[in-house]
Amino acid sequence: VMLFRWEYFQPSFRSCVRDCLLAIGLGCYSAGSVALPRTFTMACLSSAASFWKRAWTTGASNDTSTQVQQDSQQNYLESLMTTNLMPSMQRFNSTDGQELFSYLNSLLVSPFEQSLQPMELMRRQHTGAMAASFLSLLVGEFTGGNSSARYNLPIEFHRLCHQVFENGNEEAAVSENGSKSGLDTTLQLSMGALSSFVGFMLNTDNNNNEAINNESLLDMGTSTVSLTFDVLSWEFGASSGKWDFSNGSTKKDGSSVLLRPPQRWREALINPEFLGAMFRVYSAVRVGNQHSLPRSLEKKRGKMAHQLRQLLLQLSSIAGGPIFADENERRAYAGFLLDGCMDALETILTENQQQGRSIEESDFMCAEVVDLVTMLNRLATNFRVQTLSQLTSFPRFLSAMSMVGKWLLEGSLAECERVQGDIECMEGLEWKYEAVSQILQCSEAMADDYWLVSGDAQTASDNLANVLAPLYGHYIACRVRMSSLEEHYLTQQGEDLDEIREMIWEFGVEEEMVSASSLGRLNISASLSTLAGMFQQCVPRLMSLFEGVGNFCDMTAAMAALLEEARMLILCACHLLTDECEGETPSIPDAVCNACQLGRPSGNDCLTSIVNLIELLRSVAEAQAMKVSAYPKESCLSP
Repeated sequence: VMLFRWEYFQPSFRSCVRDCLLAIGLGCYSAGSVALPRTFTMACLSSAASFWKRAWTTGASNDTSTQVQQDSQQNYLESLMTTNLMPSMQRFNSTDGQELFSYLNSLLVSPFEQSLQPMELMRRQHTGAMAASFLSLLVGEFTGGNSSARYNLPIEFHRLCHQVFENGNEEAAVSENGSKSGLDTTLQLSMGALSSFVGFMLNTDNNNNEAINNESLLDMGTSTVSLTFDVLSWEFGASSGKWDFSNGSTKKDGSSVLLRPPQRWREALINPEFLGAMFRVYSAVRVGNQHSLPRSLEKKRGKMAHQLRQLLLQLSSIAGGPIFADENERRAYAGFLLDGCMDALETILTENQQQGRSIEESDFMCAEVVDLVTMLNRLATNFRVQTLSQLTSFPRFLSAMSMVGKWLLEGSLAECERVQGDIECMEGLEWKYEAVSQILQCSEAMADDYWLVSGDAQTASDNLANVLAPLYGHYIACRVRMSSLEEHYLTQQGEDLDEIREMIWEFGVEEEMVSASSLGRLNISASLSTLAGMFQQCVPRLMSLFEGVGNFCDMTAAMAALLEEARMLILCACHLLTDECEGETPSIPDAVCNACQLGRPSGNDCLTSIVNLIELLRSVAEAQAMKVSAYPKESCLSP
């Protein structure tokens, strides 16, 4: 109501309500008071953030006076808040944002002071966590969201607020908050708090086990990491055309496009020592194979580990530009992130190999694996093969991708065999599918890099062909077998996919096959050999099925599984050797043409393999067509 009828209330009353809401949300009330529910305190902080935004670009001189009777009523309510409800609340100048930031900074650093009593330390940690949450809400208000309609102001106001918060008093913005931007100050506060938190966690003078098992400290760390994530998600430029207030403009899943922060953020973000400390903290707080933790503590550590991975994913998305001094610094930055991510992935593989656990036994492993392979995908997309191949860890990166992909595929196949093709009963199907998709997309991004056709890319091409390309064989073997098992189950149970689910499935398979084909083209000869071996096992059984028609037998589960196996193999062969050329002149993919050049090693063998495969498929098609023309009602002649 106050935001909607802003001019109706006098400035002192508005600032008093704002400060009271902030104090309640931060928990700055008497020590003996009962803790308020988090839903209520977050609502107070959200309202306080809206009040700050509303007055951010206007001074007290622009406020209009209200009627005397209204003033007296508001003065009375104001006196109640200041003398009875919250006598010790912090008061601010209504337009002095730097005073607010200074106060919040004191709350963020106070939990790391020495010689604090346990209860006082816990209280400060809670207040610090709420201060970080308030800053996140403040950034969200200036970004734009669902709350914008309640201001009763045109879109130009929100654009102006966005510009002033981003740039401060640059370009003659109408502001009384000084020349420093609120966004830069928020980043400075978040990075300072994050540095203090990381330093405290890694300090050898502290009991590390006690630190990582302190739930209040974990809450504060999670809120601080989330704040840094929100700042880095800022969309620069108030006229960028992304002001759809019905849906909001900030993506919370870390899946947005590559980030291009300004050069002034260079000192805060491009810091290898800080990145290394972040990975060490992540290694300490991740749950891993610690199954004896209390459920609440396990949940908080898992949540913080997830937030750290999301922040590291954002840092992996920083594209080239003025924030890097030169290409050497950009390459070193990529290498640091790459090494840290691979260390985490290899830790997961080692834990499972040592203890012989299946990949379903950890509640937190699914999100961890998906986030880490997404980070590797983002690094490959952002820094490209030309930069990554110059790192000494590039072969290790490819090997890790191949190992994790094989591990996930074999685990999915084993689970599918356990449930005998009943996909609905498979555990962990979604997250394993997402992780494999990220690995395939990463492979596609590297395989389709035009730099690989240059004369300087031979070593990188060899690494891709020898280390990563073998994953294609594991993919098609597992994918074809799982489709065959699923079809066997559906036919045996007399079930069928509904039309919508079938369309979604076909679209997913199409995307998956396109990415997998790029992976297979890294080593065409090896991929063709794998396909040829699988066709040699399938085609004789398929031809035998065709030869046995004529008795008008019903489709059995074994027949359906065999036809599905043949269909999937044909799909794999088509995607490997051809591209979809809808709306274009059909042409053979460059990777296939290059592999078949007679002057290249195994070029003639590759060409012979393609010819043999095409002849095999032609013979199958002819045999099937002849039988269909003779027995058009035989259901076992077509999937």
